[in-house]
Amino acid sequence: MAQGSAKIRIARAEPLGHGARLLRIERADGAELGFAGGQYVIINTGVTLPGGKLAKRAYSLLSSDAEQRAVEIAVKRIGAGPGSNVLNDIAVGAELEWSGPWGKLRLPPGFSGRALAIATDTGITAALGVARSAAAAGAAQLDLLWLVESAEGYFLSERFVRERLPASVRLTVAGDFLPVGHPERPARACALVDQHLQHLSPAPYDAVLCAGDGAVIYPLRDRLTSLGAPEGSVLLESFFNNPLKKSA
Repeated sequence: MAQGSAKIRIARAEPLGHGARLLRIERADGAELGFAGGQYVIINTGVTLPGGKLAKRAYSLLSSDAEQRAVEIAVKRIGAGPGSNVLNDIAVGAELEWSGPWGKLRLPPGFSGRALAIATDTGITAALGVARSAAAAGAAQLDLLWLVESAEGYFLSERFVRERLPASVRLTVAGDFLPVGHPERPARACALVDQHLQHLSPAPYDAVLCAGDGAVIYPLRDRLTSLGAPEGSVLLESFFNNPLKKSA
């Protein structure tokens, strides 16, 4: 996989739901990105934060990795956040700097087993990348469980997700999930995954990929391990509330 810094160009932009934007981006030099579905890039917005640091933000690549010269990201406007606002307002044709691809949330090449992708909130972008990857195309089964307060009016709608998923992927949306920060959120997520495993997929998965709220996906990994998930078979990508960063 190619890594390092490069110039990117905004090739196309369109509105997405409430306060969000879908950007199609490409390297300014026309080179391939060399990413696998589930990975992300870090975009330098060019904004200097208080203290002198540049506002750099990570975005998952939600388009198929069959195309490597132009990719899609979804950008949710977050309050007065400098990074998200720049990318929601930036003009088509503008150039920025990015680095990547990064991340290990991906199925291995030649995967032929059964996989489950679990996404909370904005983690659905990484799950979409996994589901649309070349590696996922060879899976015997791929299920996607999305835990979100409400898929209606969210920055990626359920319709948007379903339209982009391969027909072979089974999507389950838990659209009444507890809000971010709720103390019972991790327990509720574990209960929903238990329900999924018992009623929708009684056979074991060979790989589980979790993306989104770190306060939820780390307890989910512990729960899946306690249920017999093979060591190393549960992969995580924390979008926010990463407990490892807090303890560092």
